[in-house]
Amino acid sequence: MQTQTLSYTPQWHARLLDYMKEVYPHRDIRYLDWWITNIDQSDEECWEKCVIILDNEQIIGCTTVNDARILIDSEEKRFFSRGNTIVSPNQRGKGISKKIYNRVNLYDNWFSVGVTDIAWKIQPKYVKRFTPIRPVNVYISVNWSICMQLLRKIFGFQPVTCQYPEHLSVSRYEKLQKVSDINQIAFPSQGKWMKDHAEFIRDKVFFLKRYYDVYSPERYAIYQYLLRGKSIGYVVVRTTTYKGLEMLSLVDYRFFSRQDEDKAFKAAAKIAKSNNKGLVITLSSREYTFRLLPLTIKMKKKLNCVIGTPEYKDSFNNMLITSADSDLDFVYYK
Repeated sequence: MQTQTLSYTPQWHARLLDYMKEVYPHRDIRYLDWWITNIDQSDEECWEKCVIILDNEQIIGCTTVNDARILIDSEEKRFFSRGNTIVSPNQRGKGISKKIYNRVNLYDNWFSVGVTDIAWKIQPKYVKRFTPIRPVNVYISVNWSICMQLLRKIFGFQPVTCQYPEHLSVSRYEKLQKVSDINQIAFPSQGKWMKDHAEFIRDKVFFLKRYYDVYSPERYAIYQYLLRGKSIGYVVVRTTTYKGLEMLSLVDYRFFSRQDEDKAFKAAAKIAKSNNKGLVITLSSREYTFRLLPLTIKMKKKLNCVIGTPEYKDSFNNMLITSADSDLDFVYYK
């Protein structure tokens, strides 16, 4: 078999999209198109890290990356989020993966979240600086609305349309305020919310790209968490379906104090309960203990994470990773 290994350029957009649609027929084409469009809007450094494998002018494999901005000890560094690494089913076992990973070995400022179990076994054989880091955990929070929700499902009633109130009271001094304009958010310097050694940047540029310029911005609701009228953090939620049950997804959260991170679960539970939804799913790299209010359980399922820079392993192991930091929000659940 005579194959070609090429770097991506925007001229490949339509053909790569068609290939991804063929391999992933159940994924939303809008997500795939949005992912590739973000690559198009980047630069040659990004494009050369996106690899296309051809056989007789037909795409039989690929890997792609998108930009990620990370602060390491308060210094911004450019990393690339690897995703959509594909080998056509009828080409597996023919060395295509090795060709792809040989190109990955040409750079090391990458990370990947949610690596499949199969890829987790294959990649260490070919990726020289393959460095596992703390996985992303899956948390499920439950409130009393689950009883009514299950009854509605049993009797075939349609799910309740989610409404996001402008204000919600969490406690006497704690309130949630819905963000209607991004300029309402007082972003911290450098987009650095916490005191971690490594942190994904959360600034206006990130919010615009991730929640406003996405193909379905209406499904996200952003809330500031107010303590005595002062913002101490934010949460981002949306409705989703997981294992046939409609629930709320806590997509992302940040608080100035690490001790306040449990407030994200309280906030999401409050929003879910206001919509008669009894379940909240949260993907987070943090190791949280069992909690009662809201009742939150860590599932056995973990999502594999890896980086290409072993010298940063300790920093990444303590880094907060959520659904917003990869394609998990788009492919892990609907």
